[in-house]
Amino acid sequence: MSSLESKYAADFQQHEVTRIDNDRNLLPKLDAIRAGEDIESLERFAKAYLGMYLDIDNNIPPQERIVILANPALAGAIQTGFAAVLTQARFPDEIQIADAMMNEQPLAVGYILLAALDLFAEDPEYAVTTLPANTVRSAICFHYAAKTEIQDKWFTQILEQRQDDVAQALTAFWHQLILRDCDHLPGLYRIISDPHYDDISRRVVLPVLASLQQCRKGVLRDLLHAALRICDHDELLRISEAALEQWNRADPSRYILWLATAFLLQPQHYAMHLADYCGHSKEKLLPLLDFSVLALQGDRQDRLALTAQTCAQLLRVIAVKFAPQLDRYGNLSDITQKVMYLFYRLAIATDADAAVHGLAQVRVMKLYKDILAFIREQAPHAAGFDAFLARLQDAGAIKTRKKWSDLGH
Repeated sequence: MSSLESKYAADFQQHEVTRIDNDRNLLPKLDAIRAGEDIESLERFAKAYLGMYLDIDNNIPPQERIVILANPALAGAIQTGFAAVLTQARFPDEIQIADAMMNEQPLAVGYILLAALDLFAEDPEYAVTTLPANTVRSAICFHYAAKTEIQDKWFTQILEQRQDDVAQALTAFWHQLILRDCDHLPGLYRIISDPHYDDISRRVVLPVLASLQQCRKGVLRDLLHAALRICDHDELLRISEAALEQWNRADPSRYILWLATAFLLQPQHYAMHLADYCGHSKEKLLPLLDFSVLALQGDRQDRLALTAQTCAQLLRVIAVKFAPQLDRYGNLSDITQKVMYLFYRLAIATDADAAVHGLAQVRVMKLYKDILAFIREQAPHAAGFDAFLARLQDAGAIKTRKKWSDLGH
């Protein structure tokens, strides 16, 4: 009895019939399996390797799952076949993989590729830096299209060492999913949420935004946020202006995101449009407030070149509709803290004086007159937002409503 057989005695016994059938049916095909030509047989073992069979214990290491299902000669041929497929096959492209995913008709060779990449992840002969571009790009798409129990330890290496191929693969893969009316773009958040992958994001975000016709508002928000943070602003403005012509104005949760983006990029041109569109509608003002603060807080390099006048225009549109409020625990509500963040950005602008004076003359801003006076008198721009907010509260400048029932959500 081999060491593995004694180690997994119950599993060997459970799959004895399968092992005998595999020996009888597959040993005559050994040459085709070694050559990577018998895709059907290799797929079955790839799925076992990837932990896709419920009757195989996933606590057993992947490579040893094959040994449980095949005698040593067959198991060795299967591993050789995996290597042959990895190095010789011409894999489906991004469009074919996306279509197969949408049609729920997974491609057999994808499982073999994923298994082979995992099996040889530590082997220098099959290092991701040496693999053909087609192999890498297909592997990226299969990584997201195929549901397996394997963590794909090679995938991070590809993200770091083959970024041109990653950008091309994801752009084509996501574009095809968009054309198929899919509002889930697998892998999107891993790329755009990690600054380590900004070089990839810079190449994929704008093409995706340009091709979107519809999507969940959270996806659109995060794509636009990423674009403001890292992409070319002239190109983003062009895409935003085209979107404002195409997207439905009657769907404010999405339209306002495009309009807010255009405003932040060219406030002098879009200030009136923004004010007219939002009016007094909280359905429009709340996503505007949320997105504006998200964009400004993430603008660590001040790429938006935010002026005091731009902050004042935002406050003029937003703040008048949201009186400062306490939450049920007696703390400043989330909405109020976001409005205060806009006041903070106004306060730290180098040209704040004229904008603050102008806001103080607006009758409907009377509720915030103490905050505007504080900004004029205290020059709070030396500290961060938390310190600014604490000083406002210590000075009693934020006039809040006391009752939860008064909150105008």
